[in-house]
Amino acid sequence: MCQRAFGAFYAPLVIANGLEWTRGTRQLFASSNVSQRGFCAACGTPLSLENFDDDQIEIATGTLDDPELAPPTLQINHRYAPSFTDDVGKLPEPDRETVADNDAWNAKVISYQKR
Repeated sequence: MCQRAFGAFYAPLVIANGLEWTRGTRQLFASSNVSQRGFCAACGTPLSLENFDDDQIEIATGTLDDPELAPPTLQINHRYAPSFTDDVGKLPEPDRETVADNDAWNAKVISYQKR
């Protein structure tokens, strides 16, 4: 389910005790009979996984201002991952020109996801 909800092969989540929303209000979608997903109503960014039977909220670490503060510590449901995901980090990096072109393109981007 996380792969579809995030549109990615991984859904890094961290339990967020004492969470306070500082901007906006998340929208909720009941993604199954046991949980709902929080997302940004303005841009659609996946934000959370929330089970109906407890008050625990798991936050998508990629949405944090500093994801380095919440590194992954455990793989949940790894057996459902596509077979190639274990080797993604071993793939070759592009040549320097491609990296430079990509860096230049990224430098022009103005994100509207964090307002």
